[in-house]
Amino acid sequence: MHVIAFVSGKGGVGKSTLAANVAVGLSQRGRKVLAIDLDPQNSLRLHLGMDPEDVDGLVREGISPKSVFDSPFGAKFIPFGRVRDSELAAFTAHLQAHPRWVAEGIESLDPLDLDFVILDTPPGPTPFLTQALQAAHRIIVVVLPDAASYATLPQIAALAEQYTAGRSDFRGIYRLINQMPTSSRLGHQVRAAMAADYAGTMVPVSVHRDPRVSQALAYERPVLEYEPGSMASLDIQYLTDWLLDSMTE
Repeated sequence: MHVIAFVSGKGGVGKSTLAANVAVGLSQRGRKVLAIDLDPQNSLRLHLGMDPEDVDGLVREGISPKSVFDSPFGAKFIPFGRVRDSELAAFTAHLQAHPRWVAEGIESLDPLDLDFVILDTPPGPTPFLTQALQAAHRIIVVVLPDAASYATLPQIAALAEQYTAGRSDFRGIYRLINQMPTSSRLGHQVRAAMAADYAGTMVPVSVHRDPRVSQALAYERPVLEYEPGSMASLDIQYLTDWLLDSMTE
C-alpha cells in the first residue's frame, strides 16, 4: 500500500482537485484506491459524487473499513464530514495528543487490500498536515506558478523533513505546479526557478489552467470523467502514470 499526501503552503492551489482526480486516475488503471480528506473544508466529497446532505466522515467515524464510501467514479473515499466548531476543536486536540492516529488508521485498512491511499490536507502547518506527513510514503507539494506559492516551499520542505527523517519507507518530496497558464511570462519564470532550485524533485508535468476543471466541480464530477480529453485531464493522466512508474523504480 502506497500512501501519497497532497500538501500546500497556501490555500486555493487546487490541491483537493488534484487529489480526487489522481485517485480516480489510479482507479481507472485498475488500482484499488482510497482517498481520505484531512481538510476541515470537507471539499474532496464534491469531486467524488457524495450526497451533499450526508454529514458523516472522518471526525465521527474514524479511519476504518466501515467508514469508507464508494464513489461512482471508482475510487473509494472517506470524507472529512460536516462538523460543529466544538467537534472540530475536540478532534484537533485528539490528533495533537495522538500524533500517529492517521497512520494507525491506515494500517487498519489492510482488509481492503488497497494499492494506494491518497491524503488531502489543509494548507499550512496544522495537526492535520503533520498527521499526513507521518503516514505518507510520498509527498506532493502543490503550488501555483506565482511568487507567493514559491515562497512557501522551504517551510513545507522543512516541516516534511522533520516528520519523515530516518524513515526507510519514505520515497521523497516532489513539487507540482498546478493551474499553469499557457502563456505567462511570470508563470514560466517561476517554473524555471523551481526547476533550478529543486532539480530532480519536480513532478515532470505541470497541470495547465483549464476552465473544464471548475465546470466538472459544478457537476460534482472529477474532470477526468467530465472531459477526459481536456488539457488538465491529459496532464493529470500523465501525473498518474508518472506516479505508477516511479513507484516501481
